[in-house]
Formats: sequence, structure tokens, C-alpha cells
Amino acid sequence: MYEKITIENSILYIEPHHVDTFKQWAAKMDNNSHLVKNGALSKMDSWIMAFNIWLLLLPDDDDLIIKTDESSLYYTANILIHNAFKEDSHFQNLKERNDSTPELFYLSSLYLATGLNEWILNVLEKYQLHDIIQRARYQRYFNALDGTKEQIQTFLEDQSQFVKAAVLEIREGSFSQIIKKYCDKAYFLYVDQYLSSIDQDKK
Repeated sequence: MYEKITIENSILYIEPHHVDTFKQWAAKMDNNSHLVKNGALSKMDSWIMAFNIWLLLLPDDDDLIIKTDESSLYYTANILIHNAFKEDSHFQNLKERNDSTPELFYLSSLYLATGLNEWILNVLEKYQLHDIIQRARYQRYFNALDGTKEQIQTFLEDQSQFVKAAVLEIREGSFSQIIKKYCDKAYFLYVDQYLSSIDQDKK
């Protein structure tokens, strides 16, 4: 599914090489594709979330700014979550690890996308936003602006309801907890799959 990711799938100003590099890592580490799962959103949307999280882990991510085009005005939840990642201590600790590698960052992006998708579902269920869950089952989140005027209006209303609930959950710490959980999972898998094989090669 990662082959379908495009430059338009990010709220950040990025270059084609960002998309190409992510896809190269996805192809190289294809045996880990099963880590990307659906939740509130589809698996394809989860792949796009993984790509955007991976962008935030890049060394030059401070040079990537949020677009000021129309799409960023519609995807208010993306901006909220983007900022929450940037401010989260567990995410920053992952990014600043002395033993960080491109492999660790790629695995982390997959795990964190699944964790984020899980968290979104938990938020929607906790605040009884069941209509949004139902709509998400047949509508691709990142293609929402391709819908009719009525569908886009409904999407905007859904965004507003979700953002209100998500702000409360971020303040209560549930977002940070799930980030820590999936950062740990990614690191443990990285140690098991990559560091152990590197150590064996040295012997």
C-alpha cells in the first residue's frame, strides 16, 4: 500500500525525494509491513500516517513547515496531532537517541502509526462519536476533500468534534502514554531484529 503515498499526503512542504526515500525503506524492510494496522482509519490511511510520522523523525524536520494551502485548513486534526508529536517527550527522546538509525526510525513510524490509529479509535469511542467511526469505515480520511460539498461539510464537522475530544485526551496524557508504548515496541523489535544480527556479524 505504501506505493500509493504521494507528496500531497502531507500537510508539510516536502519534496519528491521524501516520498521516494520512504518508499525505498518500505521496500527494503517490507517484512515489517504487517506492523501497519487499521484502527479508526483504514490501513491505507495508517500508511500515510506512518509516512508523516517518519517525516517528523528526519534530522532536517525543522526545515519542513506546515503548508498554508486550503488542505491544511480542512485537516485541523492533522495539525493538532503534528504539534502533539513535536511536543511529546517520548517522541523527542526517540529522535535524540545516540544509537538512532534509519532502521529504528522507519520501524518507529510504522508502530506509531498503528498506535495513533488505535488512539483515535479510543478517543472516538470514549466520547461516543460513533457516527464518525461509521463514516470512517467507508471513507478514506486523506481523500475526504474529493467528496461532494455535503460530504466535505460533514467531514469538517467530524474534524471539529474529534479535535475537541482529542485536545482533552492530550491534556490528560493518553496520547503520550500510547506514544511511549509504541516507541518501546519499536525499539525492542529493532534491538531483536537488527542489533542482534549486527552483533552476530561482528563475531
